[in-house]
Amino acid sequence: MAESIVKLASQWIVSLLKREADTLFKVVDQVKGLQQELELMQAYLQDADARQEEKEVRTLINQIRKLVYDVEDVIDTYILKVPAPTEKHRIKRYGRLLYNAPEIYKVGKQMIVMQSDVQRMTKKLDSYGLKRIAPELQEGFRKLHNVEYWRAPSYSFEDNSCKYVVGIEKDVSKLLEVLMGEGNTHINIISIVGIGGSGKTTLARKLYNHPFAKECFNCVAWVFISQEWSTRHVLSEILRMVGGQGETYELHAKLSAEELVDKLRDILKKKAYLIVLDDVWRREALKEILPALPLSEDINRESKIIITTRNREIVHFENIQQQLFVHEPQPLSKEESWELFSKVALGDRTDCNMEDFRSLGMVMLKNCGGLPLAVVALAGILKTRRSIGEWQQINETIKLRLMKGLSSSAHGSVEGLLALSYEDLPNHLKHCFLYLGLFPEDCQIPAGMLTRMWIAEGLITVPEEISPEDVALQYLEELSHRCMIQVVRTNFNGAIKAFHFHDLLRDLCLKKAKEQSFLQICTSNQSMTTFASTMAVPPRRAALQSSILFPTQDSNLRSLILLTKSSLLQTTNVSKEVVDFRIVHNSFQLLRLLNLWGIKTGDGALPKEIGHLIHLRYLGIRASNIRKLPSSIENLRNLLTLDYRNIDLDNDVHVKIPNVLWKLVQLRHIFLPLEYAWNTRKGLHFSGLKNLRILRGIRSNGGDWFSREIVNLSITVKRLKVVVSTQKDLEATFSCPNLISHQLRSFQCHWGEEIVLGHVNPMFAHNQHLSKLVLIGQVKVKNFSLILPSNLVILELEDSVVDYEDPMEAIGALTHLKLLRLSNAYTGTTFKCKIGSFPMLEEFHLENLHELSKWVIEEGAMQSLKKVQISGCRKLQHLPQGLEFVRTLQVLEFIGVPKAFVKEATECGWSRKLLRLPHNFYAIIEQCDSPVDFSSISKLHEQLRAGVFLNEKKQKYWVLKQNEVYHNCFMLYATFLDPGFSRRPVSDEFELYYDEGCWEWMDVKESDGALMKMIKINYHCDEFAVSGEFLVNNLSPQVTYHVVCVIMLPESAKTARFYSASSRITYPYRRLQRKDLNMDGMPRGKWIRLPICDYDTPRISRGGKINFSLRFEEPGLLIQGVIIEPKL
Repeated sequence: MAESIVKLASQWIVSLLKREADTLFKVVDQVKGLQQELELMQAYLQDADARQEEKEVRTLINQIRKLVYDVEDVIDTYILKVPAPTEKHRIKRYGRLLYNAPEIYKVGKQMIVMQSDVQRMTKKLDSYGLKRIAPELQEGFRKLHNVEYWRAPSYSFEDNSCKYVVGIEKDVSKLLEVLMGEGNTHINIISIVGIGGSGKTTLARKLYNHPFAKECFNCVAWVFISQEWSTRHVLSEILRMVGGQGETYELHAKLSAEELVDKLRDILKKKAYLIVLDDVWRREALKEILPALPLSEDINRESKIIITTRNREIVHFENIQQQLFVHEPQPLSKEESWELFSKVALGDRTDCNMEDFRSLGMVMLKNCGGLPLAVVALAGILKTRRSIGEWQQINETIKLRLMKGLSSSAHGSVEGLLALSYEDLPNHLKHCFLYLGLFPEDCQIPAGMLTRMWIAEGLITVPEEISPEDVALQYLEELSHRCMIQVVRTNFNGAIKAFHFHDLLRDLCLKKAKEQSFLQICTSNQSMTTFASTMAVPPRRAALQSSILFPTQDSNLRSLILLTKSSLLQTTNVSKEVVDFRIVHNSFQLLRLLNLWGIKTGDGALPKEIGHLIHLRYLGIRASNIRKLPSSIENLRNLLTLDYRNIDLDNDVHVKIPNVLWKLVQLRHIFLPLEYAWNTRKGLHFSGLKNLRILRGIRSNGGDWFSREIVNLSITVKRLKVVVSTQKDLEATFSCPNLISHQLRSFQCHWGEEIVLGHVNPMFAHNQHLSKLVLIGQVKVKNFSLILPSNLVILELEDSVVDYEDPMEAIGALTHLKLLRLSNAYTGTTFKCKIGSFPMLEEFHLENLHELSKWVIEEGAMQSLKKVQISGCRKLQHLPQGLEFVRTLQVLEFIGVPKAFVKEATECGWSRKLLRLPHNFYAIIEQCDSPVDFSSISKLHEQLRAGVFLNEKKQKYWVLKQNEVYHNCFMLYATFLDPGFSRRPVSDEFELYYDEGCWEWMDVKESDGALMKMIKINYHCDEFAVSGEFLVNNLSPQVTYHVVCVIMLPESAKTARFYSASSRITYPYRRLQRKDLNMDGMPRGKWIRLPICDYDTPRISRGGKINFSLRFEEPGLLIQGVIIEPKL
């Protein structure tokens, strides 16, 4: 870390020499000298970092860290006190120079002294025998300066997906029985107890997301509790998730804690609910939260609460013991550990001797104690190492740590391996990892905000031709690749949107951050001053979590962050933290980053003194009550990010933004509030911002300023979101060069009801780089395809009220489209998806299409569709015609549709919550002879593909998969059939006369070893028949089924003999079919399939049975049964 601290400082000075050349011109030689001395020192620090266990080296590193911080302080203070000369008149310039001369002299002397101190430290490093490593040989040098490295393909985010969950199938199956009330109807609370890293949350998440569990409950909620919890916040979160759209944070903020409890109880007592309270640390949290969750046996005895905790004692209350089920996940077995480890560390590698890697891997896995997090941590270290020699080096490192007693217990093994994961990070990632400690425990960290903060802090350093935003995302992907973060959300392009930080990794992060004096955390129980006093060197970053206790003394902080769990989960209507900004600008004048999410000022204004913070590179006042920005922000000449969105004001309040943003030429990211009207007389000038990449929230308010500015917007903009109020502004927006530039990736535009989009630059449709398009407003272009660039991945159209053509033909031609949302976008009655259309579409949302009554999907359309959401389509009476052709569909959700639609969807195996399973699954599986493994969908499908016995082995049920759809198949064994001696009366009907001497049972082994009974026709019987029946409801809809009888002809039969058989089939509604079955020429002594008939199942089954009778004239014949399976 010492090396990276010096390196970052050196690079920071280089950037200052470029940006602040006018300010530093009188001390430029001293600044350059300092920077050069720091570069010389840096060569020794890689070896110094490796020898930090030596007390003398560790002390020296602390001294170097303090010295580097002092260097930064002197330079930044000089820039603050000695402004760049702006006077054009020569005499005034000289006057200003004379006025600043004492400060210039003072700083010059300080820099000379510091330069001498750096030289002295470098000599001391050399005297300690530390190796000097040339920069070109230092780790990561080539990567950081290689343009192609940053253009490499992204890592796969499947590293954190469910396919890396191993060894919990039995736990899931057992707890599912409890959740579904099987044999334990009095159990309402499940407590999953285990040490950190044992998989408690993973197990709870499996249960929470399981389709069978979801089918049992009509509302679900998941909340994190953690060590620092707010009962109000927890109750409000649950209310938001179970109470519907009417439950807003604004409404909850007006209620007392007691009123929140009563409101939540009133809602939940009418429902069967599942609520997960994750990561509970203290009994007091449960005592405050559980009273809001009714578990009365008379009201909602089916409801369940899942609690995850490390402490078994916190759930031991007297009043819940009879309702409590405690489960402790067991450690992974050796084979399970290897399965999980190999999936992460080796993946699908085929370029190595797997046996060698397995032998060494099993040795290292002994140190993991079967804890999943430890296994994943070890795998994350070895994932980047390709040779067996590198694995042996890691094994030796682990042995050395064990010899030093660093990982003796099971919990210690996790901590030790996590520490090794951190030490294994490249230097450029260590600071980025430590930075995650600034975020609250158990929160989802937004990737966009984090990467912009990294950039503002100077943690992302790359050549000028590379975008720091792209590099920051690459850093984040590398942390995911090394299993240091858990990705929870990605966009359709695969980029990380949000991730979770495991609490044990966060503990490690805070421990290392304290050792390195990297950051300080202030919670409600600890002030910043107290925390900082325990560190060897005062840290440069501070995070306020559940507290706004600023230190009163002057501080050299570079980052000040107010982020609570509530603020990260919500945008507006949170309980605001009141901040006295005088402390900020008086005590923290060297700040580079100020992110105060959800703050409140007494007068609703940002004070003009904010302009004194000239080093500020990131200003975040998101979700605040600030309605006015001062004109002094024009002094923030280094500002890269202004995040001023989602503000919380009264509806009639206007927002005032001064027209000075154009002066902040370094700006890269602007987020402005769109929720309220702007009180901006002359508008905003932003066309001169040539470094701008994100412009989200420009709102026109009349006048001609917007149409003038938008057409001159810098083509560097990648994300653009605007709201326009006039027809002229709308036309200007769709004529601006950005819409056809190679930079724009995302475009969102909203216009009022009285405005119509009727003309678009024809080149807009040829934009090859635009991947997201959101249009809210009426559209009447002559050709709908003119507003559809060909490489769109996400398309959202709202209030378009298209009435002149079916838009599905034009949209369906978008070959890269993955998400489509149409809301009040079409007033026609029919959708038609033609063959080959929507080839990549995965999600389709239809909302408020009030006239839509028919939707047709041709075979070959929508071949990648996984999820459909339909709401407010009140004339759509039927499922889409041709939906059966969409074999990939997994989820169909619907609300606000006619009862006929609901009935039809239910009959076809869909429900509002359940993922699609084989047709009529529940009715079939109720007949199963042994329990089916419901622990996961994949396990269930694996078992069903192999087959399960029904009705005491009289039937067998399995599924065949084609195009992601599972089709039901059945074997009706001989014991299910009715056998007998047959005589044909005049009516040509089969009549069975039971004659036990005519046939006998024989035992035959199935391929899976099961012993089954078969029918053998005795030799003295010349005519024999069997009959049976089968429910049509159990067959998959709209499939052609092939019905065959499995028989074996006796080997003793004469070659020339003609074998006779016939069938009589009665289909539902008395349709009769007779058929002679020719067995001539069929092999003997082998099981063969004798075709009986084909049957086309209807789209919607109306019930009924298939009755069949088979007559054979062959003594010695063996009959195994009848198979009914699709012709695929």
